[in-house]
Amino acid sequence: MLFKSEKTRPILGLACALGWSLAYPFIKLGYGELQIAPTDLGSKILFAGIRFFMAGLLVLAFSAVQRRKLTVTGKEMPALALFALVNTALHYLFSYIGLSYIPSSRSTILDSMNVFFLIILSGLFLADDTFNGKKILGCLLGFCGILTISITPGGGLFSNITFLGDGMILLNACCAAGGGLLTRFISKKMDMMAATGYGMSGGGLMLLAVGLAVGVRQPWNVTPWGVTILFVLILISAVCFGIYNMLLANHPISKVAIYNSLIPVFGVMFSSLLLKEPFAWQYILAACLTAAGIYTVNRK
Repeated sequence: MLFKSEKTRPILGLACALGWSLAYPFIKLGYGELQIAPTDLGSKILFAGIRFFMAGLLVLAFSAVQRRKLTVTGKEMPALALFALVNTALHYLFSYIGLSYIPSSRSTILDSMNVFFLIILSGLFLADDTFNGKKILGCLLGFCGILTISITPGGGLFSNITFLGDGMILLNACCAAGGGLLTRFISKKMDMMAATGYGMSGGGLMLLAVGLAVGVRQPWNVTPWGVTILFVLILISAVCFGIYNMLLANHPISKVAIYNSLIPVFGVMFSSLLLKEPFAWQYILAACLTAAGIYTVNRK
């Protein structure tokens, strides 16, 4: 099977990292096209809510075409609701609040901690994914790669630490790690592709409710290009989350999660290409370090 094969795992893991890293510049393009101001938190949360609700429906439609089991029993409902709350709603709510208070370079480092939190949690709670020396080394190499793209001499990166900024991004990372761990437990109770669809659509509804409660500061400038960008983001979320959760359900979590350390590295590269942001030499070094970390964790 595609999602169970060790030969396809690197390809699918890399595809997810590429897709999610491409989402970063597309989100910025979407904000610009729809004229969502940097301080308009309600609009940002509403934007995320639309994205994940529609992505969840797309995954459910795909599951229906494949004739997967879509029914949810009363016993499965609490776990599914928790999955939607942690993996989508709180995950991205904390993310958008934190990003409003700290620079993106700083948030990149803190957000990437979800990779290492997840590897540690899997080692503690899952018998087939024990923690060892090569995983520690792989995590260190991956984290060094992320630091390389984010730190500039004399930048004062970790000054003025606040709960609303740094604290929210760390909570976001904890939710991402917790959601990854929940994936393994939920996959033993129900079809993981269907659970992904329900989790994203349910979490998207929660985000929509929060976004409407916070309020939109000014109406969006809806254009065909803006709708196209939103559709691309919906497609990225549906495809990447569908693949990623199936990989987590069928492989040791550490061997899948480590690929996410490439997301910030690819993200800055795509931002340079699509948003014309400056390209720095350390991006190449960062890619080599994270690739070394991935190899270290996955090597026999």
